Amino acid sequence: KCYECMKFQVNAMTGKETELQREMREMAQKTTELKEEYFGEKNRLTEELNIMSQEIKSSKGQLKELMLENSELKKNLDYIHKDQMEKEEKVQEERAEYQLQLQEAEKKHQALLLDTNKQYEMEIQTYREKLSSQEECLSLQKAEVDLLKSSKEELNNSLKATTQILEELKKTKVCSFFIAS
Repeated sequence: KCYECMKFQVNAMTGKETELQREMREMAQKTTELKEEYFGEKNRLTEELNIMSQEIKSSKGQLKELMLENSELKKNLDYIHKDQMEKEEKVQEERAEYQLQLQEAEKKHQALLLDTNKQYEMEIQTYREKLSSQEECLSLQKAEVDLLKSSKEELNNSLKATTQILEELKKTKVCSFFIAS
């Protein structure tokens, strides 16, 4: 009876070992698939990150240009205003006419400046929104990468535990084999 019991136990352990080996192969295949998926996703995200970085650099450059243009427009407006004031002082007789022209020119320049400022502010707001959107996208992608890392770590821990169980089963099988002989 003991021999039969031991034989039954050995057969049961052999069956478990076969099942564990099958599971190990499946886990190895899943690990390979996850690695491929991880590297593919990593490459895709890296590529997207590079594109977004280039877009951000471009946006910053355009923003600087817009701010410089805005500053130059203000300087030009100030220069024109000063120039007109000097002419007004020089030509006392035509003061009323020049004063009217100055007011008209000032209104035009203010309207132009306001329109230009509004345009620039809209463009700046658009770039800020794009930048914010890209930052959100980067955060989401970072979270996805962290999730993939966590999944990989869990898979590795599971694989280690399965390997340890397999080693213990092999030891048990060897011991059972020696006991049976």
